[in-house]
Amino acid sequence: MEKVTAVKAKHPRALYILFFTEMWERFGFYLIIGILYLYLTDTVSHGGRGFDSAGSVGIVGSYVALLYLTPFIGGLVADRYWGYKKSIFFGGTLMALGYFLLAVHGSDALMYFSLFLVIIGNGFFKPNVSTLLGNVYNKEELKDKKDTAYSIFYMGINIGALTCNFVAAYLRNNY
Repeated sequence: MEKVTAVKAKHPRALYILFFTEMWERFGFYLIIGILYLYLTDTVSHGGRGFDSAGSVGIVGSYVALLYLTPFIGGLVADRYWGYKKSIFFGGTLMALGYFLLAVHGSDALMYFSLFLVIIGNGFFKPNVSTLLGNVYNKEELKDKKDTAYSIFYMGINIGALTCNFVAAYLRNNY
């Protein structure tokens, strides 16, 4: 009978970088999806925009639709011109800037511009992160760890999606 020893599978550093990057992207995505309508319809005296319900639904619906449309364009640009890394950095930078500007209470034009930056950034970021992870694990010595790597990667997505709601509720109630 063979003796089976546990060998710790060592993954490349890229997995952990992509894990945390995707975790924070999903944190921001689900946070905005959860609070955008509430922000738009809340009264100005409470820090909201004071928009009517129908207009707010239109804004949120358009935002979500464009978030799902732009990755098609970002994937094409990455495949044909920029590559995955450059597209991820560009998209991540635009999203970070957009989220930062959303935190600044300014004009409606600034809010729309901020949402636009997040949408365009998502288009360059989202389709290329998973592809880059797959490319890292296409090396012969890492192919047997690819399924495990994607499981770890998707745990980051779930952690970001889960924690954003608790953080948002805490910040709303205490700050």
